[in-house]
Formats: sequence, structure tokens, C-alpha cells
Amino acid sequence: MKKIYTKLSILIFAILIFSCNKDEPVSPEPTLVENIAGTYYRTLITSDGEIREFIVYVPESATGYQNVPVVFVIHGTGSTGQEFYDHPQKWTPKSDTEGFIAVYPTALVHCYLDGGQERTTTKWASGSLGESNTQLGGLPLCTNERLAKDMEFFDEMVDILKADYSINERRIYVTGNSNGAGMGLRLAAERSDIFAAVAVNAGAQSPFLDNSTTTRPMSMMVTVGTNDNRFAEAVGSSVPVPIMESLIHQISNIMQPMLDVHALDILYEYSESSIENAMTGEFLFSNSTIGNNNSIKFVVIEEFPHSYSRKLVDPHWDFLKEQSLP
Repeated sequence: MKKIYTKLSILIFAILIFSCNKDEPVSPEPTLVENIAGTYYRTLITSDGEIREFIVYVPESATGYQNVPVVFVIHGTGSTGQEFYDHPQKWTPKSDTEGFIAVYPTALVHCYLDGGQERTTTKWASGSLGESNTQLGGLPLCTNERLAKDMEFFDEMVDILKADYSINERRIYVTGNSNGAGMGLRLAAERSDIFAAVAVNAGAQSPFLDNSTTTRPMSMMVTVGTNDNRFAEAVGSSVPVPIMESLIHQISNIMQPMLDVHALDILYEYSESSIENAMTGEFLFSNSTIGNNNSIKFVVIEEFPHSYSRKLVDPHWDFLKEQSLP
């Protein structure tokens, strides 16, 4: 009789185990996406019905199933993603050597008023476009003109990259120039949970953005040239702007909106160095007001103009590649 009870117990136990296993949900196998080298001309349609264009460049060094970084390269006013993609010795060849995917989006054409003059050209909605307060730098739109949904555009591009390419979602970066730099700084302020870091040139954060601290204070690098007429005007100087520590008094108004958003104090460390034989003055803001370890580097570079020099690619990438989402 004892043997019968033992066998019955084993049978009941086996049935219970089988039943438990049967009811457990089965996790689907992850879908692997292969990166295939090439230049992909992509489009998407935003919720306002606008067709948006962007170029995805996958180098041979990023092929296969490895999760690779992504760099968004954002052009300035009047330019296109194609122009940045075509330019020799900039981000396309850098992606070849470093093995990341480069993305080149194009802004929509807007009609707006700049200093009372009507302009019609490509322009990013980085914060100032469409604002009526011209004293603060607002650029009112022309009659019946509609502001592009650029933030939605970037959100949807990121979604496409995640679905169609094998990318490292913790290492999505932004670089850009002028109005493209301003767009990059808006992304840093409003999408810091998506983008790991930003390195931009000849641009500033729009005063029309919300200056409350972002959800994830970010590390950024902002460069500007001493021969940049717009920078000289902003700091009340003639060209070339002198490289010296006392410049902090002139750049404080440029820095304060960024420092507020990324929870950093105006305290700084100053140093001088060089980029490809050009002297630089670097202001490093790393004193977090909330105990974070992020920082902002503001670098003034001797003789660099307003345009994006190929000499910026290496220092910008060297900065970006060290950053990642937690």
C-alpha cells in the first residue's frame, strides 16, 4: 500500500509541474535586425501631414547584428541634410572609421520675419521660430505659415532607427551647426531621455524654451569661433573675439539658459589648449545643483568662422563617444 501512495504522489507532482509549465507565458525570441551598408533615403509623415526627409548612412564598419551608436547631424538655416552628407571629410567619413550610423535630417522651408525682413528658407523649430517677441530673438512666421512639428519628426526618426537598424539605444548623439545647433540644444532640453549627449557649434539655446531642469541633466559640448560675427555681436565684441578668462562675463547670458536646464551652477574652471593648432579657451561647468555628474564644455576656438569646420568632427566625436544613457 505504501508503494501505491508513493507512486500516486509522484504522478500528482508530475501533473502539477506540467500544468505550471504549460500555463507560463513563453517569451518570444528577440528579432535581430541586420545592418546592411548603404545610404538610405527615408521619408515619414508627421501628424500634420508633412512629408519629412532624412538620410541614414550605414558604413561597412557598422554592418551585421552589432548594436552601434547613432549620430544625428543637423544642418543650419538654408541648408539640407544632403549638403552635410555630401561634404567631404566631415561626419560621413568619420562614421566609416568609427563604426556608427550617421543620420542627416532636413528641415522644412518656412517663411518668417528676421529683423523685419521676410525670409523663406529651411529652418528648424528650435524655439525662436514662430515667436512674436522679436526683442528676445523671436522670428514671427509669415501670414498663414505653419510651424513644423520638428520634435515629432525626431521622435519618429528614432522609432524608425530602433525598428529597422541594429542600434545602441543608450548611445544616440546629436551634433549640428548654427540653427542646427539650436535644434540640438532643444533636443538636449526636451529629449534627454532619448539622446545621450550633444556636441554643437555656433548656436545657443533659445530663450523661449522652458528653463526648468530637464528629466536627465545632460553633458554637452558647445564650440564657437573667434571669427564668428554672430558670436562677436552676442558678446559685444569685434572680430576676432579675444580668448581670455574674462570672457566669462560676456558669455554668462548665453550659458545661463543651458545651465538652468541641466542643473549646473555658474561656477567654472578655465583652461587653454588647442584644436589642430588653433588656440582654444575652455570654460567647464561641472558644479551640479542636484548632485549629478554632468557638465557643459563651452569652447572658444581661434579663427574659426560661423560655419562648421571639418576640424570640429574629431573633438566633437571624442566628446560624444564617452557619453551614454544610464
